[in-house]
Parts: sequence; C-alpha cells; structure tokens
Amino acid sequence: MWIPFGLYVLACLIAVVDAYDVGYSYKSLKKVLEILIFFWIINCVRENQLRDRLTLLLIFSATLAGLYGFYQAWVDGVSVGARVEGTMSVYMTFAGLLMMVGLVAIARALFKHQNETWLWIAIPVILICLSFTLTRQAWFGFLVGLFFLGFMWRKNLFLILSGLIVLIVFTSSVLLKSNIYDILTPKDDTYLEQIKLRFRGIASGTDRNFEIRLALWQGGWEIFKAYPLTGCGFRCVDLVNSQFPDPSGAVKRYRGMHNNLVQLAVDTGILGLSAWLGIWFLFFRLLYNQTMVAKEDPHERSIIFGSVAAVLAFLAGGLFESNYYDSEVAMALYFIMALPFSGTQNNASITSSHQQI
Repeated sequence: MWIPFGLYVLACLIAVVDAYDVGYSYKSLKKVLEILIFFWIINCVRENQLRDRLTLLLIFSATLAGLYGFYQAWVDGVSVGARVEGTMSVYMTFAGLLMMVGLVAIARALFKHQNETWLWIAIPVILICLSFTLTRQAWFGFLVGLFFLGFMWRKNLFLILSGLIVLIVFTSSVLLKSNIYDILTPKDDTYLEQIKLRFRGIASGTDRNFEIRLALWQGGWEIFKAYPLTGCGFRCVDLVNSQFPDPSGAVKRYRGMHNNLVQLAVDTGILGLSAWLGIWFLFFRLLYNQTMVAKEDPHERSIIFGSVAAVLAFLAGGLFESNYYDSEVAMALYFIMALPFSGTQNNASITSSHQQI
C-alpha cells in the first residue's frame, strides 16, 4: 500500500507547489500526515489479541458516544435545526464515525463465531444514534456497507430478500405515487416526522440540498477544466471562485464541493485524483486475496469484511459529502483500513500464521 499512498502524497506536493497561491494552500498538506495512522497500526499492532482489543475499544467508545447522543436527543430533541452531534462538534462528523464503526460491529457479530452478546446491544445504540444525526449521506453509506455484509453473510437469502424489497417498493410506489408526498409531509417536530422530512425532498424530486450539490459540482467542473493536471491547490476555491460562473452563488457560499471526487479533482487535478483512486483499487484487491486465504478463519473474515464495509460506506457517503477532508473521519478510516493487515500476520506469512493459530 505504500506505493499508491506515496504517489498520492507526491501528487499533493505537486499540487501545492503549482497551486494558485502556494502560501494559502501549503498548510493543508498536514492532512497527508494522517496517512501515517495506517502504517503505524500495521507496524505496532503485531498480535491478534491487541488488534482484537483495539477493535472492541473502538466499538465500545462508539457505543458510549451513542449513549451521550441519546442524552442530547432527550434534552434538545431531534430536528433538522437541532441534530445530534454526540461527542463531536459537527453532526456530519459524528454520523461518519458511527456509520463506519457500526459496520465494523455488525461484521464482528455476523462472522465471528465467538458469542459476544453485548454487540447486539451496542449495535442498536450506534444505529439509532446514527438516525438521530439526520445525515442522509451517512445513512446511504451505511446501507451500501450493510448490503455488502448481507451479501457476504448469506448470498442466497440476501438476493431473495433484496428482490422482495425491490418488488414491494416498486409496487408500493405505483399504488401510493399520488399520495406519497402527503405521507412524507411532517405533521409536527417529533423525531419520526423529522425522518419523513429528510425523505420528502427525495420523493418529490425537488430536494434543495441536492440542487445545491449539483450547483457545487458544476462549479467544481468549471474550475477543474482550468486546472486539469495538478489542480489549483488545497482551499483554492476560496480564492478563485469569483473567476468562474456561479449563477446560484453556491460555490461562493459553501466553497467545498460536497463530493470527494470533485474536491480532489479541483485541489489536486488528474494526478491526485488518479493516485487517490489507486489507493482503493489496491486496497480492495489485497483484501480480496486475503479473503481467499482466510476462508476457514471466521475471526479474520470478520475483520476483513468489517474493514471493506466501512470503506465502502465511506466512499459511498463521499459521493455527497467531502468526508475525506474531515480529519476525525479520515483518521478512523485509516485505523479501520489497517486492521486486516495487522496482527500475527506481520510476523509471518498469512498461511503460516493460520497454522500457528
């Protein structure tokens, strides 16, 4: 993994050297230091027992944070204007962390044969608190990761249930198409009615937040076309947005692109975006090979599938939010990514380590 990560860091350095304003962009280079978490875990966590404890600590911490989120929901209520932020300062950050850790916990509960009853208490706490954030991109990412885990857990059952769900949704949408907008219209400020509100715009096809994102992506495309190879540098949108068409004013107001791919294309150009995509290509390829080796080891499979599900959720959520630029989310991501590569296999080949176990 050091090759794609190294190429990405190099692309970031080039993007800053060739930035619209080097003095304004170079400070953001500190973000690439977060990548060290990935290699730090791999090099320091050399025993499966330590890896297991760290994973449990991560899930336990998310559960405690979720319980604190319950307290916030009880005191302040849950609404679009008062979303649960938990132990973070922004609800989107809290949602991103709960999304990934929740999938790690579910993978552990489904694939690890050792009975850990407390996980079936922790998982609902994490997921209910995730719903309290009212963050749709995190919900979407979680569903993508959950679909992956369901497919890997029981392929045939998953395909049958998925087909039934699609059939029910399609049938219901045809029967209720004329009334669905009224059904999703909130009647008051209660939690369930706020959930309806989050789906109302999607069902009506006139979601204001999605229209803003489209405007941001269009503005990002215009900036990218002017700086295609190396981008215009980190945070360059703050400086160059006035030079490009922005009829809605969204780019000037938000500046962030609310999409990892568009944001990286603007900041680092084709070089940075290609290197970033290369990280995920190699990551999934390596874990596919590792899965083939660990077919008979449920503990290893729980770690691998949990990591893959969390990364898929992160990437899916990143289609509608620049979650890669959220340091807390990115650091948790690198930690979870490193888990399948850490443990006993650091001291020997995967095959021999399994024989020792």
